[in-house]
Amino acid sequence: MIKKKILLFAVMGLISICSLGAYQLSPLNVTYDSRGADSAKVYTIVNDSDSPIAIEIVSQKRNVDLDGNEYTEEAPEYFSIQPAKMIIKPDSTQLVRVQYRGPAALPKELAFRIVSEQIPYSRGAQSQETGQMISFLFVYSTSAYVRPERVIESVEATAALNEEGRIEIRITNTGTVHQMLTDLSVTLRGDNGGVYELSDDDMGVIKGQNLLTDSTLRIVLDVPPELAGSTEFTPEISYNYSYSS
Repeated sequence: MIKKKILLFAVMGLISICSLGAYQLSPLNVTYDSRGADSAKVYTIVNDSDSPIAIEIVSQKRNVDLDGNEYTEEAPEYFSIQPAKMIIKPDSTQLVRVQYRGPAALPKELAFRIVSEQIPYSRGAQSQETGQMISFLFVYSTSAYVRPERVIESVEATAALNEEGRIEIRITNTGTVHQMLTDLSVTLRGDNGGVYELSDDDMGVIKGQNLLTDSTLRIVLDVPPELAGSTEFTPEISYNYSYSS
């Protein structure tokens, strides 16, 4: 049998997955309180296929590197998941209770993935061309945040020449909640009096990125003609996002 995993991030929504026989999971983006009634959430899994499916749900802590690449680490100690493994009959719905069990006093927001992964169980679909068994296994990677005690939105930027003689701009989340760099605009002022506004190509994948608490993203670019001869740079940034509790 050939098994193929299809990863469905929360931002993708439910794109034509029913035609592939996939299950559905909701909600895709959740904010927890560290204590009280809102420290627990209920997720709904719908198996609208004609075959039973097996599902496993885990929690992962989110991190992001300087270039905007996300990486995760298993975090079973932060959440209680009931049930964590299940078999869902065809045309059936399963409710899953997920409760935050981490520290109650949070000076800064915590960011997680609640990951629902389909594991091998059904017979799969017969490939007419090869006669092999093919099973599509779907993975939902949803966003989960745990609200801090105080909401502070603060982002700072610095810029300097790196060892290669290029300009490296670093954007750091110094606040207590994540910030989405939507419609990001970056302007550099050099000590030569020049001004340069970064293009979308300059910013690359950093534009629109999710800047998690205590994380830093960087933009590296060649020194533009407008800033030639400058040794010190002052970055000015703006973006269109406001945290909503």
